[in-house]
Amino acid sequence: MEKIYAQKNAFFLLLGMLIPLFSIAQIPADRIIWKFISDSSIESTPVVRGNIIYIGNMDGDFFAIDAKTGVAKWDSKVSNPINSTAAIKGNVVCIESGSALYGFDATTGILIWRFVANNAETVISADLTDYHHSSPVIENDIVYFGDEWGNMNGVNIKTGKGVFKYTTPTKKAIRTTPVIKDNIIYFGDWDGVVYAISLPTKSLKWQYKMENTRPKYGAIVSEMVIRDGILYFGSQHDTYSPLDIKTGKPKWSFTDPDKTYFSSTPVFYKKDLIVGSTINAFKIYCFSEGKVKWTIPTKGIFFIKPVIFHDSILVMNSSSFGKKGYLYFVDCKNGKLISETPIEDATPCSPIIINDMLILGRKNGLMAIDTKSFLMKK
Repeated sequence: MEKIYAQKNAFFLLLGMLIPLFSIAQIPADRIIWKFISDSSIESTPVVRGNIIYIGNMDGDFFAIDAKTGVAKWDSKVSNPINSTAAIKGNVVCIESGSALYGFDATTGILIWRFVANNAETVISADLTDYHHSSPVIENDIVYFGDEWGNMNGVNIKTGKGVFKYTTPTKKAIRTTPVIKDNIIYFGDWDGVVYAISLPTKSLKWQYKMENTRPKYGAIVSEMVIRDGILYFGSQHDTYSPLDIKTGKPKWSFTDPDKTYFSSTPVFYKKDLIVGSTINAFKIYCFSEGKVKWTIPTKGIFFIKPVIFHDSILVMNSSSFGKKGYLYFVDCKNGKLISETPIEDATPCSPIIINDMLILGRKNGLMAIDTKSFLMKK
């Protein structure tokens, strides 16, 4: 396999290409810096502070892992699968599991407090696309997250006591990770409704029901992102509609002819918007001022948060309902494929990059890979 890889590199270098295509059966062992083994799949996004990665798995294990070595510093246990991403402030790291919020000592992993949303046990969803839960967001020592019953909760990070609660009219599950700006919290629910709620008054500023042509789906599923007064997010809708944060009205709309879903968390390259899709289209889309600038065909579905690497390289990984996925490196400027690499045990865990080291979730843990596996320099 290494011989084939070397031959391909030599061939493309002779053609004078800057970055060759890289397609192999699996990631070569000598490109893997470390592997962290856990008892079950990792589907949420790792969070890094300093040299420590905080991540949970689907067995309810919550880990602090040394980013240099892949060795666990501590391992704590919660009651349900961890589908959310951690949030950290001071020495408290918070994670959601089963619509309960946990606060751990970030250094020792000792449980400090537990907040149970709605005073009820969680309902485990059987929906194949229900990969992620609402991840905690911290603002002024209050941790905000959505739960199974349509509540946006605020919890005091020091005491673990509930200090804020807004219940949506639909009372449908909230899977989005909210975003806060100017004392307004923005989030969406499983019924396809986006809300803007005043934190001081707990009152509705506006709500917007997303258009949808498919009767079964409609969930808003990604992190919410605000840029230049516009709210962006991924959802299970055929139409992509960023919203004006003041009015809740679409700034522009794009309906895909293939009737795909734009489910990934959006990312920006300069002024361009990049988002991944799922069934029917299986593409990555780049929008410029509401118009499609480029697309690139892919394999698998995107329910992740991509990253921009080396200022202009998009890194995204697809999954396929528990089957094979692919890791993509794409030139943000023109949508040209840099590399496409199969991942045999793909999960909807978003990639992160630490000092040229790519971290990916696996069905039994995490893997750190040297990015030189995917890029060639002059």
